[in-house]
Amino acid sequence: MSDPMTELFTHALGLASPWRVDQVRFERAAQEIHFDVICDAKRLPCPRCAAPDQPIHDRLQRDWQHLHFFQFRALSHAQLPRVRCAVCADKGDGPVRQVAVPWAREHSGFILMFGNRPPQPIYSRATGCG
Repeated sequence: MSDPMTELFTHALGLASPWRVDQVRFERAAQEIHFDVICDAKRLPCPRCAAPDQPIHDRLQRDWQHLHFFQFRALSHAQLPRVRCAVCADKGDGPVRQVAVPWAREHSGFILMFGNRPPQPIYSRATGCG
């Protein structure tokens, strides 16, 4: 069951089932907010050949940096499922594949909102600062 805080950040991060924020942790001394994301699925389509209903082989820990949340560094953490695909195994391809996440490109430590470069300062018309 989700609480209002995890539900808020699940929607703010654009997550949809089977992905959701399970826990939000605020670390004041480190100036960080952490989002623990989980995938509730027991079976998923193969990320390589799209064969449906393949079993989860295991899950690997991954971390991503988000754009700052006000002055706080924001980080997501997830145990990413890896699928064991019978179809790929029958073709001689490696049977275990990590699923893609909806918030980042493969092999990236940053969320999609970062694009290809770090965030740029925001120019303020009111103060002329930026």
